Amino acid sequence: MRLIKGDRIFDGRSFLPESCVLILDEYDNFNEIANENSLDKESIQYYKGIICPGFVNAHCHLELSHLFGKITPNTGLPQFAKEIIIKRSRSSEQEIEERMVLADNYMFENGVVAVGDISNNTASIRAKKQSSMYYHTFVELIGLAPERKESVFKSGVQVIKEFNEQGLTASLAPHAPYSTSTELIKLIAEYDSEINSVFSIHNQESEEETKFFLGEKSEFNSLYDFLKLDISWFKASGKSSLKSYGNLLKKNTALLVHNTFTSKEDIEFIEAKNCNWCFCPGANLYIENRLPDYDIFKPYTKTICMGTDSLASNQQLNLMAEVNHILKASSAFTLEELLAMLTFNGAKALAIDNRFGQFIKGKNSGINLIEFNNSELRFIQKIC
Repeated sequence: MRLIKGDRIFDGRSFLPESCVLILDEYDNFNEIANENSLDKESIQYYKGIICPGFVNAHCHLELSHLFGKITPNTGLPQFAKEIIIKRSRSSEQEIEERMVLADNYMFENGVVAVGDISNNTASIRAKKQSSMYYHTFVELIGLAPERKESVFKSGVQVIKEFNEQGLTASLAPHAPYSTSTELIKLIAEYDSEINSVFSIHNQESEEETKFFLGEKSEFNSLYDFLKLDISWFKASGKSSLKSYGNLLKKNTALLVHNTFTSKEDIEFIEAKNCNWCFCPGANLYIENRLPDYDIFKPYTKTICMGTDSLASNQQLNLMAEVNHILKASSAFTLEELLAMLTFNGAKALAIDNRFGQFIKGKNSGINLIEFNNSELRFIQKIC
């Protein structure tokens, strides 16, 4: 049995009274919270800093880890996408595998216990199988032409089957509204609802996306020219991309990622749906050099979680760095709210809050030690 106490203890949703001590069993599973005054103080392990549950990285692209340092920053999303397409297949399978394992180990050593990970294929299965972390895989589908919806959908379901056969959970995810037809998004949303799993989509990451849906000239048109895609059939909705596909979402959990150009009106439009907002500020700065308007999300803090995106679009897969970007840019959120985004909110968004994101009796959801000094958060160590 272990008795653990920090300067403060955050339980995933709020700070506990200062007298609280965590009691763990011999396997480091959480047992209960006790008052310090009722315990033998010499048996308590004291830590300087804030104790909290393990972190949840709600949005990552593990399979792009081999592209670290290879993609030009600050080019904007359409040009970024071109470079990904050109460079992602230039590496050997061995290098891709090795980089995924290194990235996985880095996240684990920096306090992450669970990951929502985007995959376009089955390349990440081996790395995830041997990982110390829990993974939910979003099998990402791309298909703008409506007539391809069935074939693209069926290929995605087959990939999910291969993940499931290896004991890994997975659901379908459209890449983005500018790369996935509304017909395919509808199929995906219905499928995820049927299997009672999580839906995810890259949402309003670029101003060019907004222009595209408003019918204005957009850099995405040059991207489609580069891909030799005929989109003459496409009719712009004349409204934001979120308003163009939002009504297709079902009542199962939906994870909207990035939200860099999301407006207050967009948020109010989608409020009736069961949506969670995932911020990846490091990637936003790397790709667009722009951050979301965090102030407009203030009323929705309980539905906000954090992600790192990929090493193709970020300097590191470090959730502390992500939160510090927000702290530097905005005073919209309290420390307590930010810590919830790193823990319970992320677990809830991935529908794994019965295992992670909080201290749960009989389970080890990870225990991290962090500190907050000079308006910055710093990871100190994994306690267990």
